[in-house]
Formats: sequence, structure tokens, C-alpha cells
Amino acid sequence: MSQFVAIVLASCLSLGPMKQFHVAPMQCYSHQPTRKLYHLLSPSSIKWTEMEKLDDIFPKSESIDYLHHSLEKRLGSPQSYDETNLVLQLGSNDPHRLKTCVEHAVQMYSFREINLNCGCPAIESGGAATYGASLMKYPELTKSLVDSVKRGLESVSASDRPKVSVKCRIGVFENAGQMRPLGAEDFDKLHRYITYICEAGASHVVLHARPAVLTGLSPVRNRIVPSLDYEFVQNIATEFEGKIDITLNGGISSLTQIKSLQSDESSVISSYMSGRWCLRRPLDLVDVEGLLTDQSAPTENTNTIKSALENYIDYALTMATLPSRRFTTSELCLPLYLAVEQLKDDWDYYEEDNQSAYQPSLSYDDIEFLLDVVRRGVIELEECSNKGNKKVQKSNVYKYLSSSFKSLAGKKVVGKWKRNRAEL
Repeated sequence: MSQFVAIVLASCLSLGPMKQFHVAPMQCYSHQPTRKLYHLLSPSSIKWTEMEKLDDIFPKSESIDYLHHSLEKRLGSPQSYDETNLVLQLGSNDPHRLKTCVEHAVQMYSFREINLNCGCPAIESGGAATYGASLMKYPELTKSLVDSVKRGLESVSASDRPKVSVKCRIGVFENAGQMRPLGAEDFDKLHRYITYICEAGASHVVLHARPAVLTGLSPVRNRIVPSLDYEFVQNIATEFEGKIDITLNGGISSLTQIKSLQSDESSVISSYMSGRWCLRRPLDLVDVEGLLTDQSAPTENTNTIKSALENYIDYALTMATLPSRRFTTSELCLPLYLAVEQLKDDWDYYEEDNQSAYQPSLSYDDIEFLLDVVRRGVIELEECSNKGNKKVQKSNVYKYLSSSFKSLAGKKVVGKWKRNRAEL
């Protein structure tokens, strides 16, 4: 680990432990294999499922058996379920079916929280017209939905009962033409909205510090505009101090940034959330774990990451050889691909001597060592899948792994991973 990074981390840790860190739900990414690697890297971080749309897992025309099958498809058999620190996020505008879904989900599995999605943005950005961020226009309906979640948890003993939470935005615009800086009226609207949520029984609100735009923005554009407004979130958290926990979400992309946010002694933000950072640099979760557990500056990162990667590879091999497979080979390879791409970025830092780029916490030798750990695991996955790379192994381990991922997951899939990562 470089001296610079050691100094930065030591400075972060001198602030005391971070209360909580949430790995945000990311559609098509936050499935069980990715959560498995996240957990191995940072057991203390709180992981989230993808947003599960009620119309997908429990359509109006289907029975309870269909719901049970949907949940088992996503979370595995209740008998083998071993995830901890997990939040189940649901998207719905139907209070009755939502209550039924929650009742059965908590009978089958244990969760830290049940979260209602009120922040998924424009239809063009993967959102919805009747739930997600559009619910922010309907405080009474949101209140009814939160109450339904709370009533769905009544069968669980108080000591084991998950919390009820809502993930929303700091504001909502119908279209891109309405975008403007938020003012006092917007603050009052959000204050009223969170008051409704609080009255219905939620104890936690995750606030994305960027207003939602319901129509007129592409997914990439919607990640950039409107502008982030952390002060808006800070002010809301101050208003609700002692009444409900507020988590800051949006734009967090490094440990240094978390350090800066933590250093504000006047802040009453209870925790932080990031999704794209964790996808682009999943191995940074080892450093996040150091912040959460108030450890000294981590000098054993390489061994910790090695152990996490090896344990994940063992998990992937087990999943790949089950008689009835729950995951495709590409789903099992995705977490390893994300780790390798981070290691390649860090490798390039040293190869190109780019002192203006983000400075890695791993040394050049550490990176080569960890790439070789993944290489050995990928060889086992290739043998397991009968897709062994018949070519002579390339001297460049990254090129070898790139070729192997294409063999295991398919060139089109890996190409899509690469394009999506470039947009994070």
C-alpha cells in the first residue's frame, strides 16, 4: 500500500468509525453472486437486492405459490439461505398485494429492512409511471404503502422484525424542461412527504441527493443532471433528527469523499450509500470495512482480498456444479469480471505513470498477485463448464482473463459489461 493512501486512510479512521454503509441496489447487478463477493469483502456493509417489482414476483393473476417460487428463484431455498445485512427492496403501488408479499417474504427469509422504492426515475431511465419516484407526487398513497409494509411484518417477533424504510429523491420533476434549482417550496414538499412516511411507521429514509426527472432524459444523462444537492439532504436530516434516520445517496465515489462528508461535525446524516462506485471498484469495499470497524490503516488488504476472491471462486464453482442451477455462468463470472477491471485500472496507473489519476491502495506486485488468483479460479470455472481456453496462456494475465470471460459468458455479454462499466 502506498504511503499516500496509508496517510489518507489513517486520517479517515481518526474520525471514528462510520456508522453504516449501504451498497445501493443496481438493476441487473445486485443479484446474489454479486452480493456474495460484496459480503466477503465487507461483511459490515449493508447489501440490497435489486428492486423487485411486485408485478413481476406476484402478479395479480397469480397465486401465493407463484410468489414463493419467485422469491426462491431470487434468494434460494429458505433452508439454505444465509445472507445477512440484506435489505429487500420492493416496487409497488398496490397496498394490499404489497402487504401479502411482505408477510410471505419474512416468513421465508430474514431481512434487515424492507424498503419501498420511491426513487426510481424516468421510464426512459428504467423506472415506472405508476411507482418509484412517481409516488412522490402522492404522499397519501405512499403513506398507505408504508403502512402495508409495517402491517405485513406483524407476524415477526419484535426482536427479529425488519425495519421499514423508503428510498426516494429530494424532489421530482415531470420532465427535463422543468429542471431548476430546488428552493424553499421544494424543501417544504419533501418535509411533508417524509412526515407522512414517518407517521406510517418507517424508521429510515434513503435520500438520493438528485431530483428525479420522470420523462425526457436518457439513463446516462439522468445520472448527471439535475445537480446533486448534499446541503438539501443535510438540512432535511437536521429537521428530522431523532425522529427518523437519513442516509445520503448519490455521487459518492471514493473513500476520500466519505472522509470529507464525515468531517462535517454539524452533520446528522446517519449513513452513506453508493452503488456505481462499488460496481466500478468493488475491491474498495475492503477499505470501507476498515472504516466501519474502526480498524487501523489496513496493511493486510492484499491477503483480505485474496481470501475474498478465493472464497467467492469456491462459491461460484459450487453454484456451477449444482444439479439444478440457479445462476448462469455469466452471472457467476460478473463479480470476477468487475474485480479484474478494477485491478486493470490500477495496473494501468503504474504502467502509464499517471500521477493525476486515482492512486491505488494496492502495489503493482499486489495487483499482479491478485490477478493470478483470479486466473487460477477462472481456469477451474472453464474446466467445470467444459469451456477450457485451448489457446496458449498469454503472458499478459489480463488479456488471458479477457479471453476467458468471453469464452465463459459470451462476447456479446462481456461487451455489454464493458459498455455499462464505462458509463458508471
